Amino acid sequence: MKKIKIVFVIDKIGFLELSSIPILSSLVKKQGHYVKVIEFSRNPQKACNEIISWNPNILAYSICSNETKRYLEINKILKKSKDSFFSLFGGPHPTFAPSFIKEEGVDAICRGEADICFPVFLQNFDTDKMYETSNFSFKKAAGEIKDNPLTFLVSDLDTLPFPDRDIVYSQSRFLASSPIKSFFAGRGCPFNCSYCFNHAFNAMYKGKGKILRTKSVTYLFNEIQTVRNKHPLNFIKLHDDIFGADRDWLMEFANRYPREIRLPFLCHAHPNMITDEYCRQLKKAGCYSVCVAIECGNEQIRDSILNRKINNKQIISSCENLRKYGIRIYTLNMIGLPGESDSEIFQTIELNQQCRVDFADASIFQPYPGTRIAEYCKTYGYLSNWDEVFKGQYLTTVLNFKSDFKEKIYILHKLFPIIVDYPKLKLLLKFTFKLKKFLSKKAINLVYKLYYGLILHRRIYASKIPLIIRLRGAFLLLISKHRV
Repeated sequence: MKKIKIVFVIDKIGFLELSSIPILSSLVKKQGHYVKVIEFSRNPQKACNEIISWNPNILAYSICSNETKRYLEINKILKKSKDSFFSLFGGPHPTFAPSFIKEEGVDAICRGEADICFPVFLQNFDTDKMYETSNFSFKKAAGEIKDNPLTFLVSDLDTLPFPDRDIVYSQSRFLASSPIKSFFAGRGCPFNCSYCFNHAFNAMYKGKGKILRTKSVTYLFNEIQTVRNKHPLNFIKLHDDIFGADRDWLMEFANRYPREIRLPFLCHAHPNMITDEYCRQLKKAGCYSVCVAIECGNEQIRDSILNRKINNKQIISSCENLRKYGIRIYTLNMIGLPGESDSEIFQTIELNQQCRVDFADASIFQPYPGTRIAEYCKTYGYLSNWDEVFKGQYLTTVLNFKSDFKEKIYILHKLFPIIVDYPKLKLLLKFTFKLKKFLSKKAINLVYKLYYGLILHRRIYASKIPLIIRLRGAFLLLISKHRV
């Protein structure tokens, strides 16, 4: 079999770990192919020279919707240096906006999970058989598009190799040396929130396998131990959309984790599943904090627009259960939702205060492609220009709000966690709004990042981090455009 060279091109490696590229790298290496990760923006000329010198067959990119323009620019630069590079795009945006294949310079896209189809693509690369690869769309001669159906989901996650973290760590001293590292115990989410890609993903894969899949406890622990044997690790972030939905699996995890791993951890949970028994098992395991998505404090918007079937009383009760067991609460919220005014935003702030959360995080709503809420926004006039509107959930709203309200959204987003912690500051906001013309957005953003970086770590992560690593993380956060 011909040995293929693949370069995964990343615009900028921040302070959050990558998930899909390390898994694909392991699969590539398992086949005997060659793979590199190149960070482009740190030194574009050096990156270009390194890529040209190595002479890969494939340039691979994993992109979100707010990154499309930037990655198309990078691809254009690289293909200008050598047009024979084959450019492949995967990730959320090509998955839910497959028309991306029509963009200039894009040779192929991969939709959905690539664990099965990517090795097949490499096996048949540069042959006619390549164009039959499941999950892939190809741009052929004369602009003809060849679309292929999705293959089945991987049913047994234990059959996959451990992620090749070192391929990213070799490019980021911060990620390699940080004692806080991320793992996935499983994949999938059964909920159908209108703003999240999961409902679109579930519809795409209907009849193609079980959506909610979990690694065996033994596999997960072996993966964690493999990382701990090579790199610093004293706190674990379990990044599953929902953690421990399988009761039997959670009981095994809770029984074994304190003996075999013995590290504090954070996990994500839907308020509907945070019962007394669930919290008891988490506490038994040694859970330090749980990330809970509140999203919106207005029940009508949360129910009819976000399709989250849970009331405020249930959310408050779930947080009470966590506090009962001494588990810290980290909430996710959105502001700038369709149909929302500043009064509804304050309802979200007040609900977080009633829940007595330890840290309330917020993002600015984005109508991502493939989601039902994006269609809602177009139907009801909140979104007139569908193309290239995505700015990132920590930057600005793209909905058709009045300019004054857009400014309020920006300010409320930056001050959201501070107001939750200090309710009396709400009284000063009207003066902040009046003075917004004289306030620098950079100054407000600096306050936001400093508070986020200092307080989130102190309250949510039970981890001692060496000063030099903390300074590196602070620097990455301050220069980050998207807070990642």
